Amino acid sequence: MSEKALSPGFVLGIIVLAIYALYPAVTGDSYILRVFILIHIFAILAASMDIIVGYTGQLTAGHTAIWGWGAFFSAWSIMYAGLHPFASIFVAGAVGAVLGLGIGILCLRFRYLLLTLVTFSILILSYALARHFAQYTGGELGIHGVPELASSKIIIFYVSLAFLVATIVILQMIGRSEIGLRMRALKDTEEGAKVLGVDVVKYKVMANVIGSFFAGIAGGLYTTYIGGVGASIFFVDHLLRLILMWGIGGGGTIIGPAIGAYVIMLLGEYLRFIEEYRLILFGIVLIIILRIFPEGIYGFIRKLIYRGERH
Repeated sequence: MSEKALSPGFVLGIIVLAIYALYPAVTGDSYILRVFILIHIFAILAASMDIIVGYTGQLTAGHTAIWGWGAFFSAWSIMYAGLHPFASIFVAGAVGAVLGLGIGILCLRFRYLLLTLVTFSILILSYALARHFAQYTGGELGIHGVPELASSKIIIFYVSLAFLVATIVILQMIGRSEIGLRMRALKDTEEGAKVLGVDVVKYKVMANVIGSFFAGIAGGLYTTYIGGVGASIFFVDHLLRLILMWGIGGGGTIIGPAIGAYVIMLLGEYLRFIEEYRLILFGIVLIIILRIFPEGIYGFIRKLIYRGERH
């Protein structure tokens, strides 16, 4: 095994993951398990957005739309095609990839704020379609009675955790490969990347396809855990939370946004008594964290680890 693989950061990550994986065996608290399962799903979603925003600099605001349609196609494939809930998760991923391809090609000419507005309009359109075609989507009430992934929350905990770990490992491998380097070149300067021979169209679209595939996976996990899905999955609240996860955790790192999901979701559970003001408080927390830790929580953790290595 390489020296890099045995670095303090890697060893610490393995230890933390091992302790965390033992949690269900220590407690039978179904409420806490429910919270952690939802965190796994949103952590996958946040990490998947990072390969688009953090690597290529495409400021998408439609990532939760991909997630939502992945959730719906997962439900439809179970209810109408008779697929097993586990298989439906991969159907959702495939649908996400196709939608990501379409959105990636559609938005090639848009950049910065205009790209954000166009992708945000896709989210709004998705909500309108889900409400209008209520005979297929269930509208606001949604589709109910979707068979769950498993009867045991402990099993779902481990399955969702496995998907989260796989997502982070795969996305980090991509990020550290030549593909990831070319994607980062687009974020730094698109014109400069062109001069260096980077195919801007190819890597922008590729980032959207990869990120959207995992967003679809997150949608499939959501449906097969909740047991249903409705138009509310396209609510802007989900997008705002996703942006906070990305910013607080540290974009451009894959792991950072996943950590941000833990922070936002756990904080949200503790602050249920001020439901109406939670997003305001989250915004304040984001400003404070970015002021103290400009690279996010994960960036701060990495600095501490590397500083320890030097000493």
